[in-house]
Amino acid sequence: MPVNPAERAASILAREDQEPAMLAAQEATVQRPEEVLVARCRQGDLDAFGQVYAQHERAVFRYAYHLLGNRDDADDVKQETFLKAYRAFSSFRSECSLSTWLLKICGNLCRDRMKSRDRRPEVLYDPVAGPEHLADSTLAVDPVAAVERAQTRETLLAVLRGMPAEQRDILVLRELEDLSYEEIAEIMGCSRASVKVRLFRARSRFRERVESVMRGRR
Repeated sequence: MPVNPAERAASILAREDQEPAMLAAQEATVQRPEEVLVARCRQGDLDAFGQVYAQHERAVFRYAYHLLGNRDDADDVKQETFLKAYRAFSSFRSECSLSTWLLKICGNLCRDRMKSRDRRPEVLYDPVAGPEHLADSTLAVDPVAAVERAQTRETLLAVLRGMPAEQRDILVLRELEDLSYEEIAEIMGCSRASVKVRLFRARSRFRERVESVMRGRR
């Protein structure tokens, strides 16, 4: 029996109208790898937690190290961060990324530790790219330039170390950890607009202090 062209067209249009909704429903049911990992961690899956640790422990350590300036303290805070995260996975609602959540926990632990000890960081070198880790090949090619870069880095890190805690934190998160304004806002518990204002002030103060140090060397 021949199909009425009008009916066929109507059928095609109806199917096309349904397809976007069907695709959206399918996408909604497909979980991202991180969501699957978090769901497994909520169930106490130690293998899943091991994956979370492997993926994020370096970033957590680096952040703690930049804030505390001491490797032993940073390592302690890193362990505390993951222990606290493991116990609190039931409260993680995926409103932010897992990495942001972990850094938020880490930052709070660092601030608590600094308050309890009432002291500033002792050193502030990046665990990977600090001047003590300059490659031999770099020194061989241009030892003078390598030393100058190391000295400049030491100066910048010393200035950062002396910044007020909040300004140091926001500079570390943005300039060293390369987080977005939204991620920083989540970690610091403020609005995106507030992050921009605080970052502007922190950068201005940092620049002024660096220029002051450099002028003193002339």
